Amino acid sequence: MSRAEGTVITVLRGAIEVVQGDRLQRLRLSGANAHRELALAVGDRVTFDPVRGALVDVLPRRTQLARLRTFGKPRPQVIAANVDRLAIVTSVANPPFKSGAVDRFLLAAHAGGLEAVLVVNKLDLLGAEAVLDEEIRAYEGIVPVFAVSAARGSGLETLRSALARSTTVFAGHSGVGKSSLLNALEPELRLETGEVSAKWDRGRHTTSRAAYLRLAGDAVVIDTPGVREIGTGPVDPDLLGLVYPDIALLAAGCRFRDCRHGAEPGCAVRLAVQEKRLRPARLASYQRLLAEASA
Repeated sequence: MSRAEGTVITVLRGAIEVVQGDRLQRLRLSGANAHRELALAVGDRVTFDPVRGALVDVLPRRTQLARLRTFGKPRPQVIAANVDRLAIVTSVANPPFKSGAVDRFLLAAHAGGLEAVLVVNKLDLLGAEAVLDEEIRAYEGIVPVFAVSAARGSGLETLRSALARSTTVFAGHSGVGKSSLLNALEPELRLETGEVSAKWDRGRHTTSRAAYLRLAGDAVVIDTPGVREIGTGPVDPDLLGLVYPDIALLAAGCRFRDCRHGAEPGCAVRLAVQEKRLRPARLASYQRLLAEASA
């Protein structure tokens, strides 16, 4: 049996599409591999028989971005695999910046072994001065922040350099201008996903039709148009220190090492809120994720 290795770029019901170099091939999932698409994601590395068009095996993942399914029995759903970083795409306005959503994405990235960057689009809506809101600037000490305008092209060169020679998954709320941003980064996007025949295209994809894109500078972007929110599910609570390093630093002054910054006496974090050294919304976001992570 001949054997080749490739990357999954599309997950369909009963089939997957795999790219190997510049060659695209569809693999039917049947027999022992029937319904295996439920466990596969864009970015997965697989071995396959190119002659028979059959999947042979799925290689171990080095990283993954997953969300918790909110229907039926809660279980993780892998959105993208084997990527280097998550680019959390937001906007300064229209729709408004939502720090709670950013924090959830950051936790999911850390849980899956990914780096994370924050891309703040629609900088042109701020006028000539283009000064970011304090709530957004607070993230500059946590993750790399790229302020860009897809409409005007500002900040794109710096972002291109960060994406070069790596694989990045883009995710964000609807309306933040993610598609416009990708088109601005690469006007002639080389869409790797093949044309899906009517036989397969029945709206039953196990992913949200994630697109595998190649950009200049040997960069690969996995665009996930359906990923607007992400549930974290049970994760190691210690990961919260990576999402909220400001709170972790303040927590060193709490009376109790296991302080949850709720009603415990001698809480240095609540004191910081009272003294306006920490925004109340920041602590509220931390407590929401802590409750989920500890579930």
